Amino acid sequence: MATATLGLLLASGCSNTTADDGAGGATPPGPAQPSDPPPGDPPPGDPPTERPSMTAAECQGQSGSVVGDIGNGAIHRPDYLCDNGKPPIGTIVPTEGEPIASEGAVCCPTGG
Repeated sequence: MATATLGLLLASGCSNTTADDGAGGATPPGPAQPSDPPPGDPPPGDPPTERPSMTAAECQGQSGSVVGDIGNGAIHRPDYLCDNGKPPIGTIVPTEGEPIASEGAVCCPTGG
């Protein structure tokens, strides 16, 4: 008898009822709406232009300074700005015999 009562209580608490608004059933969910891009992704719109490649010597020849990435990939983002608030003028590529920045490096313009 106790088992039957418990079963009745559980069954009545789990009933699946929906309100009928007279429209012939529940309205299905609409299409998924686009969300904001995750942090770290470039904003939508025009694709970013690639920076020109240059050696460290070419960078210094243009009064630039070589800035290496600290390992978080920040310098590779299209919206990266150097310490002076300006975008890098190039991406550093090593020449034969030069050390290789394993995380990459960019050329930042010097001056304000």
